Amino acid sequence: MKKETSTKMWHTLRNITLVIILFIFIRYLFDENPYNDRIGWSVMIVFWISKGVFDAIEDKKKGNKKSMAANVVFVTAGLGVLCWQGIQFFS
Repeated sequence: MKKETSTKMWHTLRNITLVIILFIFIRYLFDENPYNDRIGWSVMIVFWISKGVFDAIEDKKKGNKKSMAANVVFVTAGLGVLCWQGIQFFS
């Protein structure tokens, strides 16, 4: 019973986090200021990184090592792109 409640809570937390990030993405991408498009796309990368982290944690719990490794590579690539965009933004 406790494991089932923990799993439900985990999925609820995951979904709420991802929906909030998507709303932020939509807000920045579809406003009238074209400068905010860059911020919107960066938020979309944060969305995919968050989704990858959540999926990697789930795969670790289930024992899917190959899928977990693929998610970790995906998250690392996303962080690299995000760092690259941050360096371009600040320089």
